[in-house]
Amino acid sequence: MRAYPYIAEAFPDARLLIVGAYDKEDKDPFVRYARIHNLTGAKFVGRVSSEELASYYKTCDVFCAPSTGFESFGIVLLEAMAAGKPIVSTSIPGYRSVMQDGQEGLMVEPENERALADAIIRLLRDPELGREMGARGRRKAAEYDWPIIANRILSVYENELRKRAEAKRHAE
Repeated sequence: MRAYPYIAEAFPDARLLIVGAYDKEDKDPFVRYARIHNLTGAKFVGRVSSEELASYYKTCDVFCAPSTGFESFGIVLLEAMAAGKPIVSTSIPGYRSVMQDGQEGLMVEPENERALADAIIRLLRDPELGREMGARGRRKAAEYDWPIIANRILSVYENELRKRAEAKRHAE
């Protein structure tokens, strides 16, 4: 929310859609902040179905994940990547495990609203860069497709079984 005024200054028609599972208590301070600062382009969508979520990914220009920590894995980033969207996220361990800064999107220091705004503005000003990052993200997300992951897991088990069989043969 604190980054949005910078973005709106550079792009007066910009909209900020806040989508996700949050309750009224979580949302209230942000709604107050938006009202106090006259952030009319900010809309609180809340929880949506998987189908609706996919449409939000498809229609956004930039996906932003400003988490401050506690994300064990960047599944939300992979979902945006699968939609071919460039990402601006904070540089936290869970996100760094799936996204490389400057490749599928841009990473910034957590809780740095100016850096977050600057990264979003950079992608909005350079749609070609956003398309390139989105394309790289789509390829990266494909690496996490369930059949591929299942085959990798199966490979790990098969290798372990082979090692145990060899160790047993050598022990005999």
